[in-house]
Amino acid sequence: MLSSRRLTGSGVLLVVVVAVAALLAAGVAVVGLVLHDHHEEAARRLETRWQPAAAELAAERVAVGDLRAACLAGTGAGAGAGGGGSAGGGADAEVLRQDASGRLAEHLAALDRLTAGTTARLDSALAGLRTSTDRWTADSAPGRAPEVVRVCALPGPTAGGPAAAGTYADVDARTGEVAVALEEVRRREVEGTAWHMTAVLLYILGLSAALLVTAIGAAWLLQRRYLAPAAALAEDLRRTAVGDPAVPARSRTAGGWIGRLRREAEGVSERLALSQRQARRDQEALVQVGPAVQGLREILTGRSDPGPDLVVDADVRAAEGLIAGDYLGVLPLPDGATAVFLGDVSGHGVDAGLLAVRLKTVVTVGLRLGRDLDTTLRAVWQALAAEDERFTTLAVAVVDPGRSTLSWVNAGHEEPFLRRADGRVERLEATGPIVHPFLEPAPGTWQVRTTGFLPGDLLLLSTDGLTEGRGADGEEFGDRRVTEVLAAADAPTPQAAVRALYEASERFGLDWSRDDVSLLAAAHRPGPRLPVA
Repeated sequence: MLSSRRLTGSGVLLVVVVAVAALLAAGVAVVGLVLHDHHEEAARRLETRWQPAAAELAAERVAVGDLRAACLAGTGAGAGAGGGGSAGGGADAEVLRQDASGRLAEHLAALDRLTAGTTARLDSALAGLRTSTDRWTADSAPGRAPEVVRVCALPGPTAGGPAAAGTYADVDARTGEVAVALEEVRRREVEGTAWHMTAVLLYILGLSAALLVTAIGAAWLLQRRYLAPAAALAEDLRRTAVGDPAVPARSRTAGGWIGRLRREAEGVSERLALSQRQARRDQEALVQVGPAVQGLREILTGRSDPGPDLVVDADVRAAEGLIAGDYLGVLPLPDGATAVFLGDVSGHGVDAGLLAVRLKTVVTVGLRLGRDLDTTLRAVWQALAAEDERFTTLAVAVVDPGRSTLSWVNAGHEEPFLRRADGRVERLEATGPIVHPFLEPAPGTWQVRTTGFLPGDLLLLSTDGLTEGRGADGEEFGDRRVTEVLAAADAPTPQAAVRALYEASERFGLDWSRDDVSLLAAAHRPGPRLPVA
């Protein structure tokens, strides 16, 4: 009877120990999941709140700069109000001021929405910025010319102390305060995600130690058949917690409460390792984004020096960030001629930019190997064949200053402009269809055309982002404006032609976010011809 009571007491204690151990294991799993959810939530906040907030703050700085430029331009217009040109400048300044004021209000409202209720410091900095911008906008309004220089001047060296309220210097200083407060919040979020992972590890280590102590303290009351498995489990958990890869598999397939407890602990350990790897990859990705984007842009816009007797200039303006779906190149050929090309992948952004890098490589390799232009375009189609929805237009021209010839193929691209020395502007028509994965080309699909290219002539390749670009009223920039700019220039150089077209599109009010805009111009080098190497 006494023995039966001892066995019953041991059984009850065994049940208690098993229950405590199971609760501890479940606690590890629950806390690990909770901390993992906190980490995911912090990562989402970084992506959906703080990165957009940083972008809005950068856009706010641009709007403030534009408003200051309009302020100072309005002062100059007011000083010379007797002339029609000055009146036009004042009107332009007022349009710029109203546009900049509207954008400034939009970006401040977006910042308020993204950062509402975050920290007292950030809320205070944003409130100060809004008050300062409201006062500065009012003080820099038309009709207050005597105050314009004071309120719109750049911050200069002072003996110390805050900038005067209602001035550009005060707005600039308060924008800096918002940037510091925003960076502090973002840094805390990043540190919080790292803390969550550390807390999971410490929690598992603490519970593993507690489980080990509990098992040892109760071992003398348990029968031998329970003591050995419990001790082995405690040792395995300890080694798992410190990352020992040689953990024995003796209890991984065990049944009963020991097997269940082991599997729960292993599941928590695997989730912890996965979360740590993901956090490390996220941090590494943040470090790599900047250099990767800059390198991708350099690949898309990079070009070799042209051959003798030719001058080339080009520029790419992306609709989103730095990465465009346009790609261009300049390649000197062995016979003294130079190949230039400009392509446009459908869409814009990073995905289009990655495809554009691949297609530019194919075009460059084909030209270097001396393949004819039709063969080179068919190689581009082969590189594009795996794409389901993307296509590209492409214009390739071979300019030979020695023979005064220009040969080209045009795969559905915006027709290049050829400005003759006498000011006439011609178009180089398409010589074949666009390069589309659904349109398999046969040999000879893209015909090569040739025309004269004399000193004083200028070739301009452009993407449809320029000619089909629209202003605020929905009007297209159009081929006609490009032709007028080229025709009006007096013996333009490639650099001058590219600059003149961008300046004309700025005056037109082109919506740069609508599509990528790229230009490439080529002309004879002025002066005596250079010998061919």
